[in-house]
Formats: sequence, structure tokens, C-alpha cells
Amino acid sequence: MEKLSGRELFKDHVYNCAQSTFVSLAEEVGLTREMAFRLSSAFGGGARSGNLCGAVSGALMALGYVKANEPGDKEGQKEAYAFYIEFNRRFKERFGALNCRELVGCDMSTPEGKAFSEAHPEVKAKCPELIEGAIEIAREMLAEIK
Repeated sequence: MEKLSGRELFKDHVYNCAQSTFVSLAEEVGLTREMAFRLSSAFGGGARSGNLCGAVSGALMALGYVKANEPGDKEGQKEAYAFYIEFNRRFKERFGALNCRELVGCDMSTPEGKAFSEAHPEVKAKCPELIEGAIEIAREMLAEIK
């Protein structure tokens, strides 16, 4: 199966950052690309709020699909939560933050932030690196549990 590049999916902004990440990982975790595209549609740009980075959200969706515990399995839930926290730690260690507005340097959920990002292309130019980094960390972690 061909591994999709999150950078290429994001390139023309047809896919948001969460979609670019999750779709790139979808088939590796047992989902179709269409399912991943649809499920992650609301999570780009920190769910349009500037909060948790969409690339992080997309990676966590893929990891959650694989690592989720069964209902009522408290021990499995603790293990899954530790796994997600480890992803967050690795991403933050590599990029310095988890929030979209901190990572790109403006809050694109506000009219002022959106205008700033449009006037400064270097803002969105950071996203492909974040997407690829999230995919790389998620793939490393998926390999660790196989």
C-alpha cells in the first residue's frame, strides 16, 4: 500500500491539517481514506479554535483507533491514555507546543489572525512540517506496538 504524504495532501488546502495527517495514516490502522477524511474534517486549525493542533488531532485519531480500550476496561484505558500522552510528549518535545496558535504564531480562528496568516505565508508554511512530524511520530509508535 502506498503511504500518502501529508505534505502533498495539505499542499493545495483541499485537505486540512487533521485530514492530511489522519488520511496518511488511515490504511495503516485499518480505515479507508474516505472515512478518515470525513471523520477528521472538523479538526483542522485546532478545530477552528486555535487550540490542539490539527496534525496532533489527526495522529491521535489514528492512534486511538488502534489503541482504544474495550468499554469498562479501566486498565486498558490507563494504558491507552499513557500511549496518547506519550505521543503528545514526543510532539511537544520536537515542536515546542501542542496548540495551533502557539505553533504557527497567530490565532487563525480570529479575523485578525486569519488576515495576518494571509498576509504572512510563512505562517501556514509551518503546517506541512507539523503534519509530517505528527505522521512520523505516530508511525514510530504504531511500530512499537506491533
